[in-house]
Amino acid sequence: KLGLCTSTLHLAVKLVDLFMDGHDIQDPQLYLVCLGSLLLAAKIEEKDGNVPRCSQLNIYVKNFFPLSDFFSLELVMLNYFHWNICLPTQCYFTSLLIPHSILPTDHHNSGPILSFPKAQAYFQEYVQYFLKVSLTDISFLDTLPSLLAASIIAAARRAFGLSPQWPDNLELLSGYREEQVGHLTTMLMFHHRLSVNNDEGYNSFSASPTSPTVGRGGGHCQWGKDRQF
Repeated sequence: KLGLCTSTLHLAVKLVDLFMDGHDIQDPQLYLVCLGSLLLAAKIEEKDGNVPRCSQLNIYVKNFFPLSDFFSLELVMLNYFHWNICLPTQCYFTSLLIPHSILPTDHHNSGPILSFPKAQAYFQEYVQYFLKVSLTDISFLDTLPSLLAASIIAAARRAFGLSPQWPDNLELLSGYREEQVGHLTTMLMFHHRLSVNNDEGYNSFSASPTSPTVGRGGGHCQWGKDRQF
């Protein structure tokens, strides 16, 4: 609704997690911390014109908080982080790897990629799906962002049917070998298989990569492996 980018959401979640590690905050102040983290993250990741106002954020809690509470919390959080909130996230590292994550020389479902731009678009939807998964499973909470990002790329390649699953260029760029990302990739793929099993049997073979069919519980990319690009 606010039109914020994915990197803003990931940074906001990281700020909430780290801030809550050092504080015991209950309702309704917990809502204020979440909104305050989103505000701080937006100031880092968004263009100035897209940073939400405190009054906009307050609408989501029915104007429960005085606007001065937002300003006070902002200072408290900045002091807690020693004014260093440019924190690395899996979204940031993924954005560095994505341009090199699918190549025209890759094979898709054991065959050549026939339409590379279209394959790129579909592949990126799988990456976005696994990025969402990484935010919802607490098992990934203490994982190094760079390792989690590499595992997200590996999971996206596997789910999309690309081979080799972990090419040499990604090992070189990420600094992680295939066996190092294997465990996390398996965990991510578990969520993917679970969402497939929970699906009602519908499989969209004509879905657009820019508007995928999404199921409940975070969504599932319901195309790609059965199509030849």
